[in-house]
Amino acid sequence: MNQIIKYLLVAILSIALTIFYLDQHAPIIVEVPEKTSQRMSIEFSKEIERRQLQKIEKKAKNVIVLIGDGMGINQITAYKIAKGGPNYSTAFDQFPFTGLVKVHSFDNLITDSAASATAFSSGIKTKNRYLGVDSNGDEVELITEILLQKGFITGLVATSEITHATPAGFTIHNISRYNTDEIAKSMYESKNHILMGGGKDFFIPESKGGQREDEINLLDMINNDGIYLDSKEALMSFDSGASKRIFGLFAKEGLIRSEDEPSLLDMFKFTLDQSKKMVDQNGCSGFFIMAEGSQIDWAGHENDFDYQYKEMDEFHDVVGHALEFVQSRDDTLLIVLSDHETGGLLIEMDELRRKPSSSMLVSWNTALEEGTHTGTMIPAFSYGPGAINFTGVIDNTDVFFSLKEAIGTSEIPNKECTLN
Repeated sequence: MNQIIKYLLVAILSIALTIFYLDQHAPIIVEVPEKTSQRMSIEFSKEIERRQLQKIEKKAKNVIVLIGDGMGINQITAYKIAKGGPNYSTAFDQFPFTGLVKVHSFDNLITDSAASATAFSSGIKTKNRYLGVDSNGDEVELITEILLQKGFITGLVATSEITHATPAGFTIHNISRYNTDEIAKSMYESKNHILMGGGKDFFIPESKGGQREDEINLLDMINNDGIYLDSKEALMSFDSGASKRIFGLFAKEGLIRSEDEPSLLDMFKFTLDQSKKMVDQNGCSGFFIMAEGSQIDWAGHENDFDYQYKEMDEFHDVVGHALEFVQSRDDTLLIVLSDHETGGLLIEMDELRRKPSSSMLVSWNTALEEGTHTGTMIPAFSYGPGAINFTGVIDNTDVFFSLKEAIGTSEIPNKECTLN
């Protein structure tokens, strides 16, 4: 009996020492077949406490809004580490003002891009899938519509279809982001000056090889009264005067990154240059540009960090170029935002615990190869007149009111900026 007790004590001591050693020198790996989660009831008030804005004395003549769709704090952190290590300095690190943005929609903790873009552009919470309308489906006034009445040049850029949720949420009014025939028609009928991205098929009838079921050929209409660009070569070689609206449609749907397509940086540089020309040549009040790195989100949905790194790298180049532009003058506000986080990206411990780290382990934590949006707050970076109002913790609807205050829309008389 004593012999059994002795063997038992030795076994227990050996197990304890083994566990202690593993805890000190290596992670204990446990396979968990399902993610642990917990559901809880919450109070979902529809009332928003409007933030008290600081009054901006020196107003912004121009505004640039850059949106990394699906880009949370961990996407930025993982990109930084993959790019140059944890101490690498990115363009995001160069902003003097930062904040966090709450992104829930009208009746759901998890927003989609349509509801989030509508909140940014109108100051109104709405339902997921809704574009430029409130929760009842009634049209709301968008920041682009306000600025067009004040004589501004407006431009929208995306690496998705230009009819996709974020650019559409800054442009049109519809109860569904999936009504692509109506959305494309409304975007053509809007007075926005520059539209750049994919989505050519939504402007062409099915009989001509497109996807429009109503047989309206919007591409013919664009060619009749605007400037149509269909390739990177056409974009880069464009040297006409800024006398007409410009439509750049470079792919059937979202950009596929072919050599014939421009990058987000190409489209942004073009839109920035043309916007400046339009303002200067036509005596306009200023310009407003929204440019979206749309496919950061798509990579999150696909749980593909290599894909996401490339999209983040491209978006980062745009942020850097925009930051250099605003740093060279004192009349332009730059805001870098996301509309929500996608995929539940985590940066986890790699290899041996308490040992020097030589690699980065990232994981996706919402769904296997079909990641979903999460409800975490997203980062905001700002520079220029009015940047102070994008700091601290704000709601996504506050972005609209902060833009109006930065520009001083109530103090600008109505005027029409006619291109000559």
